[in-house]
Amino acid sequence: MTTTTGATAQDIRFHYDVGNDFYALWLDDTMAYSAALWENPDADETDTAVLTAAQRANQRLHLDRAAVAPGGRLLDVGCGWGGMLSLAAHDAHVGEATGLTLSPAQLAHVNSLGLPRVEVRLEDWRDHAPERPYDAIVSLEAFEAFAGPDLTTAQRIAAYTEFFARCHSWLIPSGTLSLQVIAFDSGVDGSGPVGAFFTRDVFPATILPRLSEVAAACDPYFSLTAAHSDTPAYIRTFRAWSARLLRNRDQAQAIVGAATYQRYRVYLKACEVLAHRGDLTVYRIVMRRRPQPLHLQA
Repeated sequence: MTTTTGATAQDIRFHYDVGNDFYALWLDDTMAYSAALWENPDADETDTAVLTAAQRANQRLHLDRAAVAPGGRLLDVGCGWGGMLSLAAHDAHVGEATGLTLSPAQLAHVNSLGLPRVEVRLEDWRDHAPERPYDAIVSLEAFEAFAGPDLTTAQRIAAYTEFFARCHSWLIPSGTLSLQVIAFDSGVDGSGPVGAFFTRDVFPATILPRLSEVAAACDPYFSLTAAHSDTPAYIRTFRAWSARLLRNRDQAQAIVGAATYQRYRVYLKACEVLAHRGDLTVYRIVMRRRPQPLHLQA
């Protein structure tokens, strides 16, 4: 059985298995659940078509940076409801794509899409053992669940290092990893009442990393080729989700009840406020696999 220093399958299901119909009320048509890439500053972000276009732009950016060629093999760690996999299968003409999730609700949704040459597994990344190496790996905002709030900085880095070691073993020699991660960007550390709310009521056993931790953990296995902070994208995405959830309040409460609806309203607005304060940001990071792991002294 998998042991984990971060969120367990039960923790993941607490958040993501609230109900696909509930998430569909306020996410976009691709059901993407990560910060979008907003190319039109004046468009109505709450409009479904606008939000979908922004999410597709973000997914396309990661596929382009991952540099997976037509016919290649792609792994999506934390594939969510399959938006990236759908784009890879239909537009990028990826030969084979594999998605990993711990949410049965997400698995059922992706399987219902009937995506060609796509396999989705209800599987922890620590248990993943592909038969052949991948050409590229993408992971959008799953990294935050790889370490828990009770760990020291050194223990968190060790947990993240394990992930990068696995990615290194799964990739071809010239393989690329495109990562999107929400991270702390100020003196906050997840403690206090706000942090307690998130770990108790929103994302159990989860804590945001710092860029320095990501860089230290990947260094033995990957060369970090690009890292870009896009706080405005984070703010705008959460603002759009929050407004769309409010607009669909009655339907949402009918699906999940008033208490869960209110919990998500507070969570979405809190994330927007924390980003406005400079406490949180979202990074898009590109990494190139090292030919051989570096043996660095601690």
